[in-house]
Amino acid sequence: MWITAHAGCEGTAPNSMENLLCAFSGGADVVEVDVRQSGGALVLSHNEPAGVPVPFSRALSLLAAHPDKKLNCDLKTAGLEQAVYDAAGSFGVANRLIYTGEVDRTLFSLTEEALPGVSWYANINNFVPGLEENIEALPPQEAKNALLSVLDQIGATRAAGLNWQYRHALLVWEEARERGVGISVWTVDDPEDLRRLLALHPDNLTTNRVRLALSLRNPLGSPGKSS
Repeated sequence: MWITAHAGCEGTAPNSMENLLCAFSGGADVVEVDVRQSGGALVLSHNEPAGVPVPFSRALSLLAAHPDKKLNCDLKTAGLEQAVYDAAGSFGVANRLIYTGEVDRTLFSLTEEALPGVSWYANINNFVPGLEENIEALPPQEAKNALLSVLDQIGATRAAGLNWQYRHALLVWEEARERGVGISVWTVDDPEDLRRLLALHPDNLTTNRVRLALSLRNPLGSPGKSS
């Protein structure tokens, strides 16, 4: 079970150098960054940057210096998959990337061999556009049916699993497990929610409270996911 340091963990500014240094030194198995292109360069920013963003290369440099960690690249705009992969390759870390966000699922079809070594945890919007934003407004059974449709579709890809808001994942947790769909949940910060989700042993749990999550996970006898 991985613990991922959310972009902005432990009260740091998201996608800042302070955030990167905190995340890489804080014991998390995976560090999340938001990646987009600005001025022709890959940078760290959730939205279009207003100031001078941290270059993506800084995250890759830190990843190279921490061979026990992975980097979750939350792609904020479409079409970045190959550029991110090539940049990571120049640091020798392409096989330690996880993709989430705006990912073209055809790159991870069962017959496609693009981006070898990259793990893809799909968002539900990759299969049902707009579902993530609208699911809270749906009646519970309708929401569950929509998520079951996603579980049906993901089997036609090489996705490692789904990366979704933990409340949504809980609606179809058993069905996902029955289908062999990996579960990555975000963003879990409340202590009781952390205990509850950790006890269910997802593939990954993303949190801002990395130190707390690690202290709760380790007594459960789960030292971290190494593959």
